[in-house]
Amino acid sequence: MTQSSDLTDELDDCFLKTAGNIIKYYDDEESRKKLLKNLRETLEENCIQVTKIKAANEIKEHLQFDNMSELEKDVKNLTQEYRKALSEIKVNPAEDKRLIAHNRQVNDLIQAIKAASNNDLDNTDTDLRLTSSEINVIDPISKTRMTDPVRNAACGHVYDKESLVAMLKKNPNTRCPVVGCTNTDYIVLSQCRFDIVTKTYLENNPA
Repeated sequence: MTQSSDLTDELDDCFLKTAGNIIKYYDDEESRKKLLKNLRETLEENCIQVTKIKAANEIKEHLQFDNMSELEKDVKNLTQEYRKALSEIKVNPAEDKRLIAHNRQVNDLIQAIKAASNNDLDNTDTDLRLTSSEINVIDPISKTRMTDPVRNAACGHVYDKESLVAMLKKNPNTRCPVVGCTNTDYIVLSQCRFDIVTKTYLENNPA
């Protein structure tokens, strides 16, 4: 994984954690929706810029490769060609995997909280609660309570990040350790992303 990919992953995790804090601490639904909308728009703009930068770098490399044998080519023409290619870059943020993943996790957290509220109408505690019926807090690798949960995009199972990294360091060719998991692919660390629902449950229900 490149350094830029690492930074992008960290940024996405920050967006999710911020969304979680907004959902947790803002009781007013209108204010919450407005802040989540602003946060999503900020992420959307970042997705657009990152995609454009990647496309621009690909265009640059392509032009450099095509013109390696044309050292005397007019620099002005080459610059115009580059600018024209840049102007033709089309970005659809709605199809961006980062934005799709963010929307899914935020929606999952909101739905989980709504379900918990419906099952506990007499609860007067103002803290947001999640039910434990569908949330596993035990790491399938270390068999201990998770502190930094990440969800495997390939199968949906959740692990503790520290345990996962240690396991993959020992054996990169490792499959999901959850008993009964039907996914036969090896675990890819970059596909295991911060899980906001499990993290929120862990914070609201300390051991």
